Amino acid sequence: MSSIREESEKSKLERLAAMSEIAIANKIAVIALTVICSIISAAYFLEFIKHTRTIGYIIGTVILAMVPVVISWIVYNMDNRSVPLKYIIVIGYSILYTYLIFTASNDLVFTYIILMLIVIVLYNDKKLIALMGGIAIAEVIIAAVIKLMNAEDPKSVTATIEIQILLMILIVAFLLAVSTGTRRFEEIRMARLVLEQNKANEMTERILAVSGEMTDTVEKVAVHMEELRESVDRTVASMQEVSSGTAESAEAVQRQLLQTEEIQRHVSNVEDAAKVIGENVKATGDAVSEGRDHIREMNNYTAQVDKAGKEVAAVLDVFKATTSKMNTITDLITNVASETSLLALNASIEAARAGEAGRGFAVVASEISSLAKQTTEATENIVEMIENITAQVDTMVDTIDRLISTGAEESHCADETAKSFSTIAENVAVISSHSNQLGAVVSQLAAANREIVDSIQTISAITEEVTAHASETTAVSEQNSNIVADINTMVDALSENAKQLKAEG
Repeated sequence: MSSIREESEKSKLERLAAMSEIAIANKIAVIALTVICSIISAAYFLEFIKHTRTIGYIIGTVILAMVPVVISWIVYNMDNRSVPLKYIIVIGYSILYTYLIFTASNDLVFTYIILMLIVIVLYNDKKLIALMGGIAIAEVIIAAVIKLMNAEDPKSVTATIEIQILLMILIVAFLLAVSTGTRRFEEIRMARLVLEQNKANEMTERILAVSGEMTDTVEKVAVHMEELRESVDRTVASMQEVSSGTAESAEAVQRQLLQTEEIQRHVSNVEDAAKVIGENVKATGDAVSEGRDHIREMNNYTAQVDKAGKEVAAVLDVFKATTSKMNTITDLITNVASETSLLALNASIEAARAGEAGRGFAVVASEISSLAKQTTEATENIVEMIENITAQVDTMVDTIDRLISTGAEESHCADETAKSFSTIAENVAVISSHSNQLGAVVSQLAAANREIVDSIQTISAITEEVTAHASETTAVSEQNSNIVADINTMVDALSENAKQLKAEG
């Protein structure tokens, strides 16, 4: 019903748009001319019946009234949009009006022009209104002048003449004002119409642009819908594979659960081992600390021994110097003993020469020789003893030197050992820290593994649910595939409509 009403309104609008304004104005003006001239002819025919007018006057009036009507209809039927038709109507009626106003005895005849002035306002032509109005005003003035000239008492008709002239001038002025206002209104309406048309054109351009974009978008949507359809098909196939593979996944989850429990047992063993390692590392750290203390004490003792060895070496050096002096003394004693023996020998020789007198001296010389011999033997023994002592002292010096050298090396080794123990202590501290971290990691690993066990159990339950719902999901995916196919069809139709709209634009 609404479509029929819209079609009827559309047809009506098309008919109105096809009409011509000048044709409508010509038609109304011709009809108005016909009506006015017919009424005038009828009125003057009644005057003939009343014997107030002659037949010749009536015929002349009817001819002047009906000739413009006939000509106007002929021209209108030939071309209803004829522009000269309005001038034919104005000139023809003005001739009739001139004849009537100068021949009529009634003062109201001047009003006959008013009706036609109102009719020609339809043309919205100020020149035409001014032409006909000027003729009417001029004829009214001329008729008034003639009337004043023929009047017996001009003062009695002056007021009537003034009213006729003023009324005619005002009517023409008002009609010109109305025409001007009407033209101004048309210009305003035209300006508004142009603005609306520009807006409509801009809107049309935007609609065409949007239509183009919509066409492109619809084409892209069609491509994506095709991809979506293919994706849904693949989803259906995948869900079928999921439906067949969920049972295997459940079995794999169960196997993974057993392996995870086994890992949990190993993690527990590692956790225990980490605790034992931590305890051993702590004991090792304590032992290393104790050994470092002992090394420090040994360094102190080594320093003391080194000091004592150096003092003994100094004493032995002094003793060695003393033995050297003793050797010098023994050499002197040996020399003295040799000289004494030589003197004793010389004394014995001299005692032998002296005879009895030198016998006592010989005994003394013998004793001195014996004493010198003993001195020499004692000296030799002392020298031998000094040599033995010197050899022993040299041996002691060499031993002490080696002891001092060994003490220095031992001190150096003790220092290096102390440094090694310090490094070992630092490494043991690092190992202890890492052992603690290992213990924490192992604890976290144990907790995480327990969570994994719980998660695997949850996954096992979810897998069973997935297995239960896989077939339902497959059915829904197939239904979605059908829906996507329907949407794809609608998108294709929408794309065709958008292309058609773009082509029409």
